Amino acid sequence: MRRPAPSLFMVLALLALAGCTTTQTIPATAVAPPPPPPVIEPPPASITGSEEKSAMLDDFTAFIAAIDGMPLSVGRTGWQTPVSLKAGMRQIKVVFVRGVFTGEAELQLNALSERAYQLRFATDAQFLGKNSYCEFWIADTATGLPATERVRAPLQRTDESK
Repeated sequence: MRRPAPSLFMVLALLALAGCTTTQTIPATAVAPPPPPPVIEPPPASITGSEEKSAMLDDFTAFIAAIDGMPLSVGRTGWQTPVSLKAGMRQIKVVFVRGVFTGEAELQLNALSERAYQLRFATDAQFLGKNSYCEFWIADTATGLPATERVRAPLQRTDESK
């Protein structure tokens, strides 16, 4: 009987052993999702009040008192100070003052980024006038067009001694 050549035997042994071995499985690593894009706030808009000078008695002044329920500290004397507005729907409380007569209202404004707005008014508060109402609206200063509905508010007489 003839013996197989050692090289043939080695080849067969290696093939047999290679078929019996298993490869080590490596658990798949989870790929982290990419981070969300940063939230970039659009540039704010701004709003100011308005004032009409009066030769007799007190000036007619309308100013921003609160935005989205947050009171502002500018008050009547800061009527011309621009107030920053985040873009989007805003609830704006406005106040009118002339002497002892005041009126206030809430306006809804869809503030557009980088726009400048001005509170405007019409009133019958005059010397020998009825002193019964003030009508408020907000205008886009670039176009002069109204950016809100007109809202009419009654005027109240305040105590002069305060």
